[in-house]
Amino acid sequence: MTNLQKRISSGLVLLVILAVIINATRLMPDIPVYTLAILALLVSYEYSRFFKTKSLSLAFLLTILISTLVPSEYYSYFVILGCLIWLSLFLRILLYDNPTMGNAEIFFSGYLMIFPTFVSGIIIFEAYAKLLMLVLIAVSFADSAAYFFGKKFGRKILLRNTSPGKTLEGLIGAFVATPIFLAILSGLIGINLYGAIIFGIIITPVSFAGDVVFSFIKRSANVKDSSNLIPGHGGFIDLLDGSIASLPFFALLLMSLPENF
Repeated sequence: MTNLQKRISSGLVLLVILAVIINATRLMPDIPVYTLAILALLVSYEYSRFFKTKSLSLAFLLTILISTLVPSEYYSYFVILGCLIWLSLFLRILLYDNPTMGNAEIFFSGYLMIFPTFVSGIIIFEAYAKLLMLVLIAVSFADSAAYFFGKKFGRKILLRNTSPGKTLEGLIGAFVATPIFLAILSGLIGINLYGAIIFGIIITPVSFAGDVVFSFIKRSANVKDSSNLIPGHGGFIDLLDGSIASLPFFALLLMSLPENF
């Protein structure tokens, strides 16, 4: 089995599990929240391994755990902070392409990416559960499409120091293929055709940003993969990096819509 086939298979298995969990809400309404919490802890654990000292790793995990006690009325502030940290880090990478972050930067950046994503998942699920599934499907497809087109046609490396495997051709391929894929899928999952196309156009660059930001952090920490738990991807961070970046922005979008929208 090729690496691309492993990536697609792993992504499909996780999406099927997520679909079962979302549909199980009829019997256990809180199960998606518990699932998001488990994923957040798994991602946090993998991220804690980026630190060279056990004290920093433990402090990071404790910070995430304590944050779960934050009342839900403050979630919107974390979503905004999450969006801002993603934008600032991505802009930094585009301008400098020089992965040299210290432990303090890695610590606070990770916190402001992971915990806001957890609360964003809750906000999205409670407002429109189908969107949560759609984000994960779209990101998984965009990632696989970028990998395929990059391997097949890639010539122009975008960020040589941060993510030398990312090419302009791969990004363009995903940018074209993802809206088409979602347009075909729209009839099956009952979403508006034009909305699906626009969603696909938006999700591809945001997913790309998530991928390169985590690459930037991993290279700063001299780590290749977050773990080796998932064939073809590495760890949960390697699999979900685009989703971790995307969820705060879509949560912010939902929060910005009028109540009667």
